[in-house]
Amino acid sequence: MDFAAIAGAYEGIKATKDILKSAFDAKVDAEAKAKIVEAQSRLGDIQDTLFSMREQMFALQEERNTLKRQLDDTNAWSSRVAEYELTNTPGGAVVLQSKGALKHFACPSCVNKREIHILQNNRTLSGKYRCTGCGSEFPIEPRQSPPTVIPMPIDSPWR
Repeated sequence: MDFAAIAGAYEGIKATKDILKSAFDAKVDAEAKAKIVEAQSRLGDIQDTLFSMREQMFALQEERNTLKRQLDDTNAWSSRVAEYELTNTPGGAVVLQSKGALKHFACPSCVNKREIHILQNNRTLSGKYRCTGCGSEFPIEPRQSPPTVIPMPIDSPWR
């Protein structure tokens, strides 16, 4: 049942009530008037019930719309997260790695908060990448040794 059906029933009952009121106002015997009053009372109860049903239906439709939006959001998020897989990097970090053509890593802490932040390379010897969302650092690449420095002889012309 939808709003139009309830509204139609409500209007039909209202019209019937009006007809009964007209009949009541006409000169009829006392027994007929008592039955008309009883019918009017019952029609009023039916109108109240229909009004209550209409309000309940409206509330249920609003709840359904809210749940549908939440389900759509959850499905969209699930699709987006499905583009990543949990991986253990050469540097020892456990992060999410994209499955797409453009390989990149994402912060697992931020994904738990329903956000995807691509880890950015710090370009240091430590091999760490930084999350732009929460600031965490992850050892993605293996630590590199610093370059060896060859001391220059004291009598070098380059000094």
